[in-house]
Amino acid sequence: MKALKKIAALLLAVLMLAALGACSNNSEEKDGREDTATPAPANEGDSDTVVDPTNEERETTAEFAIINAGGSVSKSGSVYTITAAGEYSVKGRLDDGQIVIRAGSDDEVKLIFENVSISCSTAAPILVVSAGEVKIKAEEGTYNAVHDERVSIEDDEEYNAAIWSDCDLDLVGKGTLIVTSASAGGVKTKDDLSVKNVTAKITCEGVALRGNDSVTVESGELILVSNGGDGVKTANSDVSKKGNQKGTVLLSGGRIDVYAAKDGISAAYNVEINSDKCTVNVYTADYAVQGGAEETSGELYLAVPAQIYSEAYDYYFFFYNDDSNGVWAKAEYETKIYSGRSASHYGLKAAVPAGYTNLIVNIVEKGTEPDGSNYLAASEGETINTAMNCYVINSVSGDGISCDWAKLTSSNGDKTTYSSKGIKAGNDIIISGGVVTVKSMDDALHANEGENLDSGAESTGNITISGGSLYIECADDGIHADANVTISGGSINIKESHEGIEANVITINEGVLYINAQDDAMNAGKGTSTPLISINGGYVDVTTPSGDTDGVDSNGNFEMTGGFAVIRCGAAMGGMAGSIDVDGKITVTGGTVVAFGGVCETPESGSVCTYISGETSLGSGSYTVTDASGNVIISFEVSSNYSSFWIASDKLVKDGSYSLRSGETELVSWSQSSETVGSAGNGGMHGPGGGGRH
Repeated sequence: MKALKKIAALLLAVLMLAALGACSNNSEEKDGREDTATPAPANEGDSDTVVDPTNEERETTAEFAIINAGGSVSKSGSVYTITAAGEYSVKGRLDDGQIVIRAGSDDEVKLIFENVSISCSTAAPILVVSAGEVKIKAEEGTYNAVHDERVSIEDDEEYNAAIWSDCDLDLVGKGTLIVTSASAGGVKTKDDLSVKNVTAKITCEGVALRGNDSVTVESGELILVSNGGDGVKTANSDVSKKGNQKGTVLLSGGRIDVYAAKDGISAAYNVEINSDKCTVNVYTADYAVQGGAEETSGELYLAVPAQIYSEAYDYYFFFYNDDSNGVWAKAEYETKIYSGRSASHYGLKAAVPAGYTNLIVNIVEKGTEPDGSNYLAASEGETINTAMNCYVINSVSGDGISCDWAKLTSSNGDKTTYSSKGIKAGNDIIISGGVVTVKSMDDALHANEGENLDSGAESTGNITISGGSLYIECADDGIHADANVTISGGSINIKESHEGIEANVITINEGVLYINAQDDAMNAGKGTSTPLISINGGYVDVTTPSGDTDGVDSNGNFEMTGGFAVIRCGAAMGGMAGSIDVDGKITVTGGTVVAFGGVCETPESGSVCTYISGETSLGSGSYTVTDASGNVIISFEVSSNYSSFWIASDKLVKDGSYSLRSGETELVSWSQSSETVGSAGNGGMHGPGGGGRH
């Protein structure tokens, strides 16, 4: 086929779219922190991952048996059915068989696994049709395996997991539980799912761990691998008859490793990590493959030229092998695809089923189920190019379609064209403890505002971090909340991101925060309230590269009442980019901010004292500000070259004398004769009151 020329580079359209004080003479930091201390991030990404329990795999050859006291078990072929409450001891090997629980709605059933191996190729190996609550206990010292060997099963099909339950399900015990599923999910319940103590590895094509109403991990060691879906998921955001909110993923202990083709942790309501006893490692998309998950096609786009696309047609992929009949997958419209500034193609997306190597495209009349002969136009068969994620229609001539492969990317470069977020909440994310590592090809943390919940309420879209240690590498936003991001403690290291933190209101009260971003490090966008970035304490360290980037970008105001902030923006000109760029005003009434790069705006009148320099060259190294007595009052580090900067600090006193030094070498000295001293020179424009680019 001819090479694609007109749209070699495709871009996916974005789908989702303080009291003032005088110049202070007070040298006491409001958060008790000295400006001469530079704390290091607590988490450097050296994750303490779980040891793979399958490394010590033990084959079970004993005869299969279910022993019960006070309950009842019936057997039909290789299917064992439990119909009453009780404890059931399960031992041995069951090939191509099944355990089915059909108990009363109030019955509590406990399965005690003691070196069990169960496999089934026609149904869910463990199926709970009815009961009040079911516990599966892996007895201490035992190795247990459940294998779902069904070749093909749809995600919305009933009983679509290796362990499927209609009621509350608990995985407990101090033994080992291995769950695999060739085409379905791992462990799923329609109600609440909880995990305690058990060591488990779940490998599947669908969601690895799913409780529609809630997922709670209290302790244990988990490896969750989804080669085609999410790692952990809840789906119901309603409120129970007793007034309890559903849909939360709660992690309060244990070690959890998630490798997911799509979202790592996805909650219909909240995600909460609330204990220092909890270690969470989340890897999505390419990061998941690097961590051990199988490489998967995930989803495939069909790019249809605007002049060809019509809503009167349906568009299908046919996935097949030489020795199979194949599977039809409808490509549904999702977005416009851009070449430069123009939308040249319609982007239609379809899920790629596992296990197929070839494809054909059919265009049929709307509402027609394709059968391979009733098409209006069809392409020739072709091997799937697993390095690409978009199949492009070049032309349609008669009943023939000419196609070629392309790499579809988002405007953020490496970001996936489908959702592969690390931790995603339909409402809020709350982190108050734990060691959390997220490496994702989308947003690392993401909370939605204004979504209609099942309860009838609207989601609030907040992310609150008050403790713990967080490390992030991602292709899009490190921390994204549609409404508010509030940081009141903990250590956060956003090592790689497109934008570091994005929200309507960003508030930093305490904690240690490092941000490296390719675009804006902190961005307060338009939302339901006036955009604001507020720093009231803690340590904030920001770095962005040269280009049209801002260290801090607020479509409203920037306020600072305490703490210490180092803002490094790579651009030297204020008209190009800014260290702190606001549409409103900058107010600093306490603390210290040192801002490098373009000088767009500086603090308003009534703030602490400010010094501006546009003619002092600073290279990589450590620097100090000393007073007239030689005392170090401010220290900071830079890792690049800068020619413009400004310092606003309650350490600077009107009529005081100061020097900026590199080691023992004095680079510049000044007398703080007024509230604001100095000039940006060629480094950009400055206030008070703003100026330069908004």
